Amino acid sequence: MFAVFVAALAGIWWSGIDIATAWRLPCGWWQRLRLPINTQMNICLILLLGIGGCSNNSYYADAENAMNTSGYYHVLDHIAAYYPSGISLNFPGYVVGFEESPIHMVTNGREDLVLDESARSAGYSVDRLLNALKFDVQFISQIMRYEGKPYGEGNCALYSLYFNHGVAAVAPCSDDQRNGASMTDEFGDAFVGSWDALDILRQRIDEDIATNRYTHLVVAAMGLDTAQEEAIRNYKSIVSSIRKSGGEEFNPLFIGVTWPSFYANRWFDPLWEALAYPPIADRADTLGLTWLGILLNDVIMPFGDRIEVNLIAHSFGARAATVALCVGSVIKRDREQASRQPAADEIENFIGLAAAFSMERFLQKNNPFYEDIYYRDYCPKIKRFVFTASDRDRAFFPVFWSESVGDHDIMLKYCRQKQPVSVSCSVATADGAVNGFDAKAKVNYIDTSQLMKYTMPGTEGGSHSDIYRPEVGSMLWRIIDGSAP
Repeated sequence: MFAVFVAALAGIWWSGIDIATAWRLPCGWWQRLRLPINTQMNICLILLLGIGGCSNNSYYADAENAMNTSGYYHVLDHIAAYYPSGISLNFPGYVVGFEESPIHMVTNGREDLVLDESARSAGYSVDRLLNALKFDVQFISQIMRYEGKPYGEGNCALYSLYFNHGVAAVAPCSDDQRNGASMTDEFGDAFVGSWDALDILRQRIDEDIATNRYTHLVVAAMGLDTAQEEAIRNYKSIVSSIRKSGGEEFNPLFIGVTWPSFYANRWFDPLWEALAYPPIADRADTLGLTWLGILLNDVIMPFGDRIEVNLIAHSFGARAATVALCVGSVIKRDREQASRQPAADEIENFIGLAAAFSMERFLQKNNPFYEDIYYRDYCPKIKRFVFTASDRDRAFFPVFWSESVGDHDIMLKYCRQKQPVSVSCSVATADGAVNGFDAKAKVNYIDTSQLMKYTMPGTEGGSHSDIYRPEVGSMLWRIIDGSAP
C-alpha cells in the first residue's frame, strides 16, 4: 500500500502537475464539505491507501479474479487449496468445496444452466430461488482427498480450479484427471465442470468402498459463518469423538462439504443474526436445490446398498441437506436428461444438530416468507430423522418468524401436541446416553439440554455449537450404531 502511495506521488512529480492541482483531482470533492484541510488530507490518504490495498497479489490471484472469489470471505471458502497439509482431515475422506459467483463469470452465456421447471411446485421459495439463479450460481471449486497419514502424506486435489500458471500448492491426485491445470483460460465453464468433478468423486468412492476397509459412509455439513478451515476442524472433532466411543466398529469413509456461509456485514452486531438469516437461508436452500442435491442423490445414495450411509448436519447445514434430499436438485446436465428416479436406498440416519429450518416444511402450507418449501411425505429418501434441541441454545431467538427445528420451545410444542407432525421424543443425559429413543420412529427429537449446555470458544448463540465434545460423540455413536440408549 505504501508503495502505491509513493508511486502516485512520483507520478505527480514526473508529470509536472503541482500538488494543489493533483490534490483536487481525486480529493477535491471533499472541499464541498468545508472540512479543515488537515481532515481532508487525512481522509483522502486513507482512501488512497485503501485503493492500494484492494489489489490481489495472492498465489491464486488469476483464478480468484476470474471467478470473483478474491475477497476476504471468499478466500475462506477455498483456504484448504493454500494449505493442503495444514488444513486437512486426519482420517481418510474428502472435502467438497462449493463457492458462488455471478453467473456470467462461470457459465458461457447462461446456456449452461438447465433447470427442471417441475421443481417449482415444491413451494413459493423454490420458485423464487430458481429465478435468482439468473444472477448468481454456486459451483464446485475443489474436491480435496485426504489420506489421514502423518505429515499430510498422500493428500491431493481430486479436482481444483485453483492454480498458478498450471501449478498448485496442492498436488493433483492423478496426472490424467481434469483439474485446474487444464482449464487455464476456461473459468467460464466452471459451472458445468462441477458435473465432471462429481463424476471423478463417484469413481473414487466406488474404489474406496470396494476395498471393504470402511464400516460407514458419513456425510457432514456445517452452518452459518463456518469457514472452510473451521469446518474441517469441526469435522475432525465430530468424527474423532464418535470414534472414541465406536472404536474399530466405526471406521468411516468421510465426505464433508463446505459452502459460502458467511454474511459479511458483521458491523450490525448484535442484530446480525436476524439480518443474516434471510440471505444465508436462501444460499443454503439454493445449495440443496443445486449441487448438494446432485452430490447426495446421484453420487452418495447409490452406494446405500453396499455401505450404511449417515448424514450429520449442523444448523444451516441441516437446512441445505434436507432440501437436497427432500426436494432434490433443480439443475440438469443437459436438456435431454430425463427426470431423476428416486434412489432405491435410504439415508440410514439424518442427524440434524440444532437444525435451522422450519418444522412446517413437513406440512403442505402456503407460507409467504422463507419457509415455503414442502418436504413431501416426510422425505422417503431418509429412513430416520434425529433432531436435537437444547434450552441453552440462543441462536434462534432473533428468528421469530420461523418454527426452527433446533429451537427448544418448538421441540416442546411438537412433543406435547404430537401433531401436526408426528415425532418421538427422548432426552440425552450429560454423558451422551439417550433415554426413550425410538429407533423405529421416522422423526426423533432429542432434548439435549443436559448434554449441549456450554458456549464453545469463538462461537455465538449460547450452546448452539456445543457439538464437538466426546460426550456428544457418544450420543452420535449410539444413534449410528442403533444401540441408544
